[in-house]
Amino acid sequence: MNAGNDALNKPFILIVDDEFLQRLPMTEALGHGGFRVAEAENGAQAWELMQQETPDLVILDVVMPVMDGFELCRRIRREERFQHLPIVLATSLDDVASIERAYQIGVTDFITKPVNWGLLAYRVRYILRAARTSQSLAERELELLHTRMEIIRRLGQAAEYRDNETGMHIQRMSHISALLGRAVGLSSHDQELLLHAAPMHDVGKIGIPDSILLKPAKLTSDEFAVMKTHTTLGGQLLDHEPSTLLRTAHTIALTHHERWDGGGYPQGLRGEEIPLMGRLCSLADVFDALTSRRPYKPPWSVQRSVAEIQKGSGSAFEPNLVSAFIELLPEIQRIRESFPDQEPFYGDEIAEIASCGGSAR
Repeated sequence: MNAGNDALNKPFILIVDDEFLQRLPMTEALGHGGFRVAEAENGAQAWELMQQETPDLVILDVVMPVMDGFELCRRIRREERFQHLPIVLATSLDDVASIERAYQIGVTDFITKPVNWGLLAYRVRYILRAARTSQSLAERELELLHTRMEIIRRLGQAAEYRDNETGMHIQRMSHISALLGRAVGLSSHDQELLLHAAPMHDVGKIGIPDSILLKPAKLTSDEFAVMKTHTTLGGQLLDHEPSTLLRTAHTIALTHHERWDGGGYPQGLRGEEIPLMGRLCSLADVFDALTSRRPYKPPWSVQRSVAEIQKGSGSAFEPNLVSAFIELLPEIQRIRESFPDQEPFYGDEIAEIASCGGSAR
């Protein structure tokens, strides 16, 4: 019983090679080196074995029938569960083209033919140790990134709650932003990125005084000047972050109050100088502000809000985005129904239609 458990605790190596005379000495060398070994004659057979048990490392040849080493490597790397699985290519030292191609599709390392059978186990053990160290570092970096993101998300939520918002505003505007992004050709990856970055658009409001943020009336010019700093405050908070998500959130926080005609803030960007993510969030943010209840007004009807968005086409908003927005109204309405306010929505995100040309605070 203990012997069986000991065998299962040994690192499991999968050898994939169509030549028996290559597999045999490799299996013997690794077996003597303290590894548990399985063999496959081609990539398809190896893939079947991997569905039954995940190996700790795969050693594969390049040229094989049915499925070659390159195709097996591509298939492995497409699976999330095999993301950190070490893949070692067995090839001749002068086969530079195969080595370069292998690295491009996700091979971890290579061993050269003819193989030094006496050193093979040491080489495999080193590759395993390096792969595990790399995986551990990647997991720690990911954990740190998630921690930073969670802190910033909570700051964004805190800003919304200070603004007396229930949180449904950021849900609606982020989904509407992603929907618009799909309509104008954003990739699935960028749509997902936008969906998760957009909720941080007003994180800078955490630094705006309550006397301004919670004022139930139109702001004075001096007060509005202070309110406008929430964009730069948000940009500063999200600046110098290494992740793509937080860099996108930085861009959105800094540019979602810019206008197509150059009359927005904080930089007065015009047209396509405004990053697309910011242009998408601007339209979605204003529309949701208009259709939501505020202390000074009941929610505007969808018809009236759409008319206001159309009025801002070419001035506040990019005309192409407005056209896409109109076509998507049925889906936008479904988003609004999916994230209803749970109670009267008393936010401070006043739509400065007259003085700001359609921007929300």
